[in-house]
Amino acid sequence: MAAAADHPVLRDDERGTPRSLPLLAALVEADVLRYAAAASRPAESDLVRAFRGGAAATPTVPIGEFLERIHKFIQLESVRHVIRLHGTSFVLAGIYLTRFMRSAAAQEAGILVETTTAHRLVAVALFLGAKFGGPDDNLPKKWTIVFEISSDCAIRASEMAGLEERFLRAVDFRLFVDGEEFEWFCGVLEQAPLAPPESCGGRKRTAAAAVEEDEGEDGRRHVRACLTPPAVVAN
Repeated sequence: MAAAADHPVLRDDERGTPRSLPLLAALVEADVLRYAAAASRPAESDLVRAFRGGAAATPTVPIGEFLERIHKFIQLESVRHVIRLHGTSFVLAGIYLTRFMRSAAAQEAGILVETTTAHRLVAVALFLGAKFGGPDDNLPKKWTIVFEISSDCAIRASEMAGLEERFLRAVDFRLFVDGEEFEWFCGVLEQAPLAPPESCGGRKRTAAAAVEEDEGEDGRRHVRACLTPPAVVAN
C-alpha cells in the first residue's frame, strides 16, 4: 500500500482526525438513508439478527459521531499507547465492509446497511481494519470496550468476538488488501457525492470537498449524506 500512503484522504485535519473518518461515515450514512425502510422489516436470518443485536440495542448516535467518539477515546493519553488507529484503518474498514456486503453469505441473508445494523457492521469492519492495518496485530483485541462506550452501551463489548467471527466467515477470512485496491477505495471515498448541508436538492459536491469547506467555515466538520454514494458498500 506504499503507493497510496500519501493519498489526501489519509491526511489529518487540524484537530488530528483522519479525513478518511468522515468520508467513510458519509458513505455508510447514505446507505442508512437509502435502506431506511429495511429497518422495520422482521429479521429473517441469523446474520441479520446478530448485527441488529436485539430490539432494544440499536445505537441512537449517528454513524459519524460514533466514529468520532471512537477516535477521540483512543486519543486519550491513558489508551493511546496501547491502541493504534490511523487513517488507513478507516479505509480498510470500508474495504472490508464492501467485501462483506458483496459476499454470498450477506446477500443470501438479505442483510443491508441500515439503522439497526450499521453500527455493528462498521464497528467490526473498523475493528478488523485497525487490527490488520496497524503495527501490532494483537493490540486492538483489547479495545472492544471502546465500541460499548461510543455507542452509549447499545453495543456490548462481549458481542464483538461473535460478530467478528460471523464477519470473517462471510468474507472467507480474506483480509489482505493490495495497493491497487487500497488506492481504488481511497478514490471511492474522495468521490462520494454529497449535497450542500442546507439542501439535498442543490448542486453536487464530493464528500472530500464538503469536509474541507465545512472545516474552513467554522472549524468543525459537518458531513451530511443527502445523495446516494457510488454503489460500493451496499452492492
